[in-house]
Amino acid sequence: MLHRTTDPGSDQIADLLEVHPKTRKIPPFLYRIAVLWACILAGLFFALIAYGTTPGPSSSPPTESPLGPVSGELQTSATTDWEVVMAVHPKCPCTVASLNELNRLLTKVDDDVTCRFLVYHPAETEPNWIDGKINSRLSQFPRSIIQPDEAGEVAFEMGMQTSGAVVVFDPHGKTRFHGGITVSRNHEGDNLGVRSISMLIQGQTPPLSTTPVFGCRL
Repeated sequence: MLHRTTDPGSDQIADLLEVHPKTRKIPPFLYRIAVLWACILAGLFFALIAYGTTPGPSSSPPTESPLGPVSGELQTSATTDWEVVMAVHPKCPCTVASLNELNRLLTKVDDDVTCRFLVYHPAETEPNWIDGKINSRLSQFPRSIIQPDEAGEVAFEMGMQTSGAVVVFDPHGKTRFHGGITVSRNHEGDNLGVRSISMLIQGQTPPLSTTPVFGCRL
């Protein structure tokens, strides 16, 4: 009588095959979809970086201020104030970072600086078009005035075409700096714009007299 013998090793292999069945291959079209999504996400990522680090348009300002001193409009007797003029688009979220950087600058040189905010609004719009969080924030700056700027005419005359742009005039009305005070769109932190203006007002030689402006176009 014949007896069937079983190989213990064969039984173990069979058990492994039952526990770990043969892995199914992933269809090639799923690989293509995954690669396509990766390319799309990478493209969006680099597009956001390019958007945030692409400066807005600007041009050279006049050599002297075309405006009267803010100190006169504030009815103060100060005659030695530096003046910072900023173009503001009240609907531009990027401007919040510029205002925060300006506030940081003023904490260093507040006693020597007055501010003028040229608040853009389209032609033939209601006066309340500029109302909102940004305009409310402007009213909190000391020694400053808010000047509505229809169609950005005054800002354009001073070479400012992007929200957040500033022009700095010395006590004699001479232009000493123009540009932006953030390192990119809606990004706060140490930057050459604030550093240059601070050094300039404190009588030091700044590293730059102009910087790129990051914000919404007026």
